[in-house]
Amino acid sequence: MLTQTQIDAFHRDGFVKAEGLFSPGEVQHLNAEMNAIIDEWWGEPSIGWRGPWREHYLEDGEQHSTRAVFIGAPHQYSAAWGQIIFHPGLVQCVQSLIGPNVQWHHTILHGKPPGLGTPFPMHQDYPFYPHTGDFLDCLVHLDATPEERGCLRLVPGSHRLGPLEHREGDHTRPYLPPEQYHPDKVETVPIPAQAGDVVFFSYCTIHWSQANRSSSWRKSVRIGYHPPESRPIDLDPAIPNHNIMAGGFKQRQAEPRITYR
Repeated sequence: MLTQTQIDAFHRDGFVKAEGLFSPGEVQHLNAEMNAIIDEWWGEPSIGWRGPWREHYLEDGEQHSTRAVFIGAPHQYSAAWGQIIFHPGLVQCVQSLIGPNVQWHHTILHGKPPGLGTPFPMHQDYPFYPHTGDFLDCLVHLDATPEERGCLRLVPGSHRLGPLEHREGDHTRPYLPPEQYHPDKVETVPIPAQAGDVVFFSYCTIHWSQANRSSSWRKSVRIGYHPPESRPIDLDPAIPNHNIMAGGFKQRQAEPRITYR
């Protein structure tokens, strides 16, 4: 599904976009299912990502009035979203970027409602789920996402920096220090997308996004995959890490054999 030119661009820049990976019919069905999940289970939007970084990304009157809808594990509510883990086109793209054996890790909606959908500060995804090796994020777009809706913006080549120190704490989620990593200080590339497009990027690629100030939703779903040998950094090699295999086969390595006792 990806050309060699696209694969080379991913390894050079740390990201690549696949246009139209999901058909209009698939997008319509997945969007309807996600809207039903929001209405049935998650109808109360939150302020979004909290923290002092907001002082650097929003005007004074906006810092407490943004809205967001985050939904983890939509497959718990919708069979359609469970099947997406194994979507042939998606999995083939993942395999072309990180190898034939791939393990699913997570699925989560990032929903920015109309009006003032929350921005995201510059960060890497590594601090959220640090692993010992490769990890690929796939951002599936359910809505058209031009720049005014807060499209994804990335720093080309930043994945080669490896994991960076983030500011963390109970009051916030990990973000990079705005004094050094901020749109006014670091050049980023906007990746506007259409519904059905997917942006693939390393979890070490620095990225962020503006607020959604349009009159339309901006919904995208992040799906994470990694090779089976890439494990959570604090997990002993002898402890099983049996996430769902989405492609290929998992070798046993140091994990114990599964036996009946």
